[in-house]
Amino acid sequence: MGFRKRNANKSDNCSKSKVVMGKPASQLTKEDKKILSARMAEIKSANGGKTTVQSTIPYMCMYKDGVCQVSENFFSMTVQFYDANYSISEFEEQNNIFSKYCDVINLFDNTIKFQLTFENQNRSKEKLLKTVQIPEQKDDFNAIRKEYSEMLTDKLMKGSNGQSARKFLTFGIESASYKAARAKLLSIKNDVIKGFKAFGVEAKLLDGRQRLEALYYALNPYRNSPFIFDWDSMLHAGMDTKDSISPSSLKFNKADFEIGNAYGAVWGMNILAGELSDEILKDFLEMQNLFCVNIHVDPLDQIAALKFVKKKLTNVEQMKIDEQKKASQSGYDPDILPPAIKMYIEDIEKLLADLNSKNERLFHISISLRAYAKSKKELKLLSEMLKRVCQKNNCTMFPYDYRQEQTLVSTLPLCYNKIPVRREMHTSGIAIFVPFTTKELFQDGQATYYGINTLSGNMIRANRSRLKNPNGLILGTPGAGKSFSVKREILDCFLTTVDDIIICDPEGEYYPLVSALHGQLIRIASNSEQHLNPMDITIDDFLFSNPMEVIANKSDFLISLCEIVVGGRYGLSAEERSVIDKCVQSIYKHFIENEPTPEKMPLLSDLQQELNKEGEVALRVANSLEMFVNGSQNLFNHRTNIDMSNRIICFDIKELGNQLKKVGMLIVQDTVWNRVSANREKKKITRYYIDEFHLLLKEEQTAKYSAEIWKRFRKWGGVPTGITQNVKDLLSSQEVENIFDNSDFVYMLNQAAGDRDILAEKLHISKEQMKFVTNSGPGEGLIRYDKVLLPFTDHFPMDTEMYKLMTTKPTGE
Repeated sequence: MGFRKRNANKSDNCSKSKVVMGKPASQLTKEDKKILSARMAEIKSANGGKTTVQSTIPYMCMYKDGVCQVSENFFSMTVQFYDANYSISEFEEQNNIFSKYCDVINLFDNTIKFQLTFENQNRSKEKLLKTVQIPEQKDDFNAIRKEYSEMLTDKLMKGSNGQSARKFLTFGIESASYKAARAKLLSIKNDVIKGFKAFGVEAKLLDGRQRLEALYYALNPYRNSPFIFDWDSMLHAGMDTKDSISPSSLKFNKADFEIGNAYGAVWGMNILAGELSDEILKDFLEMQNLFCVNIHVDPLDQIAALKFVKKKLTNVEQMKIDEQKKASQSGYDPDILPPAIKMYIEDIEKLLADLNSKNERLFHISISLRAYAKSKKELKLLSEMLKRVCQKNNCTMFPYDYRQEQTLVSTLPLCYNKIPVRREMHTSGIAIFVPFTTKELFQDGQATYYGINTLSGNMIRANRSRLKNPNGLILGTPGAGKSFSVKREILDCFLTTVDDIIICDPEGEYYPLVSALHGQLIRIASNSEQHLNPMDITIDDFLFSNPMEVIANKSDFLISLCEIVVGGRYGLSAEERSVIDKCVQSIYKHFIENEPTPEKMPLLSDLQQELNKEGEVALRVANSLEMFVNGSQNLFNHRTNIDMSNRIICFDIKELGNQLKKVGMLIVQDTVWNRVSANREKKKITRYYIDEFHLLLKEEQTAKYSAEIWKRFRKWGGVPTGITQNVKDLLSSQEVENIFDNSDFVYMLNQAAGDRDILAEKLHISKEQMKFVTNSGPGEGLIRYDKVLLPFTDHFPMDTEMYKLMTTKPTGE
C-alpha cells in the first residue's frame, strides 16, 4: 500500500480547456485569493513523486460547461437533484413518485452508463454562519441584533445544515470527441431534468466548477477551508483542476485508507432479501456521518436482457430436473423440491413477465458504501453501525480488501467504475433506494427564520420577496403561537431588511414590540387625538402622470367604505355606486387642478356635500355618513395629523366597536395602499400584517377590496399577510379563492378539526402531512413556501429579551 502526496510540479493535463473556454476575469474576493494562495503554497511544499494524489483521481479533463473527459473515449455529465416530500406523502402519492422515478431510471439505454451518488458532505459552516449573522447598523438595536444572531447561530449549529445530503445522477457515453459527446450529453440532460420535473423534483446541471466543488467535499472530509476555485487564477498559474480538489495525502491500507487528516473505508453491499424497504437509503443518510451510498448502473439491451433471464431460467429449470432425478432415485416424491429452487424459479418467472409486459428493464449494478471518520476507532464504530443498518434491511456488508483505491475513486460522481462485484437488478429494484425524504428550505442571502424542519432538524430560512406571489396567510387556533410567529417575522424583517412594516392590530397585541423598535403607534378610537383621513391620496409624480388611475383606486375604496356605512341586506344599489364614483371624481379633479397640498386634502364632509348635491338618489348614502361627519363617530372626518414617515407603524383599533372596527380596518388598508404607492417609486418593499383578517372578509365589498390588494400589491412592492384563527371564517367570503390562489406563503399552526379538512382540500395536503397541524403544540405546524411543504418546530428561547417583547402570555413565560 502506498503513501501519496500532492505533486507540486504536475502540469495541466487539460490545457485544451484554456483554448476552448477562453480567459475569464477572476471573480475571487481578496479573502478568496488569500485562501487560494495558501493552498498553492501547500501544493508547492508537498513532496513531488512518481505516484501522486492527483494521479489517483480518475479523469483527464474537466470542462467549464460540466462535461468531464474520464478516459480517452468516455465523457460524463452530472445532474444534481433535490428532495420531494416522500416520507410524509399519502400511499398513492408515494406510488406516483416511485413510478416517475422508475421512468427516470428507464431513460438510459445500453449506450449510456449512469451512476447514482447519495452523499452526506461537510459544507463550510463558516459560510453558513455568515449567512445567519446580522451585521451591526448605526441605530439603537444592535443589542437585539446580537441576541438574535446568537439564537440563530445556536439553532444552526444544533441542526445539520453544516452537512448536506446531496444527490447526484452522473451519466456517461462513449464518444470520439468532446464536441460530439457534449451534444448527446446535453440531450440526455434535458430528458433527465424533464423526468424529475414530472413529479415536482428540482434538478439542475452542474457546470465544471460545481462538479469540482462536489469532488472537493467528497475528497476533503473535515477540511475547514471552503472550496475556492477560479479558472483564470488556477489554470493560468500552471495548475491542474485536480490540484484544487485533491486531499493533502492518501495512504491505502488493506481494508481502509488515510485521507488527509481523516480515515475512510469503502465496503460492498449484498442484497439478501427478495424485497427491500423503501426506507433503506433513508436509514443510511439519517446517520449524520460523512457517508456515501453509490450505485453504478450499466443498462442491458432489452433483447439481450430477455435472453439473459431466459438463460438463467433454463439453468434453474435444469437444477430442478436434476433434483427431481435425485429424488426419484432415492425413492422420494419428485415434486418435493428444495425451497431455494422454487423461490428462484418464481422470482425469475416474475422478472421475465415484468420485462415483457411492464415498465421494467434489466441492469448490471454495483453498490458501494463509503464512510469517513476522524480516527480509526470512530471508523470502526461507524462500520459496526453500517452493518446493523444493512442487517436491518436484509443486506450484508463486506470489505474490499486491497481494493480501497479503485473503490474510493469509483464512489466519486464521475461515472468511473472499477468496483469488482456486480449483480443484476431490474428498474424497481434500483428505484427502491428512494432518495427522497423531505424537502429543505434554507435560502442564502437575505432571508427570514421560520423555525426548524421537524423531520430533518435543519433550519428553515426563506425570503418571501422571491416568491411570484409573496402574499401570505398565518393560520392557527388560539394559543397555537400565531401572534408570536407574526412578531418573530416582523422582528426578523426589521433587523435584517430596510422594508417598511405596517400592522393592523384589532386586539392591541403589538404595542410592546412596536414600542421597543421605536415605531409609531396609532390609536384609532373615539377619544383619540390621532386622526386618519380616509380621503387621503399620495401627492407624488404618479398622481400627476396617472390622475385617472389614482382617482379610480380611491373611488373603489370609498364605495367599499360607503357599503359598510350604509349596511343593510343588499348594500349599495348600482345607482348609488355610480353617483359616489361621480362625486369622488369631481372632488379629486378639483383638488388636483388647484395646487394640491396635504393642508387642502378633502374630508368625508366634502364627499357628503357632493352627495347632497345629487338629490334623492344619493340621499341614503349622505344621511348614513352624517354620524361619521357631524355625529359621535366623526373621528374619521379630520385631516391626518400623524407622522407616517416611521419605518414601523401599528394601527391599534382595539377600542373601536364591531361596526367601526370594520370601517377602521378598511381605512387602514387604504392608508397602506397609499404607503405602497409612495414606496413603489423608491423601489422599497412594504410589509402589511392584518390580524383578525376574517373581519374584512365578512362584508362583500371589503372582501373584494382585500382580494384586490392580494392581486395587485406584489406589482407595487407590497407583501400583505392575513392572520386569522379559523379558516371557516375565510370561507364565508366568495373572495377566499382569490386570497388562497394568490398566496404562495401559508404558515399553518394547530388547526381545528373542521379547518383541517378545508386546508387539505384547498392546499392539496395529505393526511400524513395534516398530522403536523393536528393537536400540535405552540410553535409547531406546516409551512408552505410556493411548492415546498414541510413541517416546522419553532421553540424560541424564553430567556431572551426578544421573547419578552413577543410573547402574549401574561406571565411572560
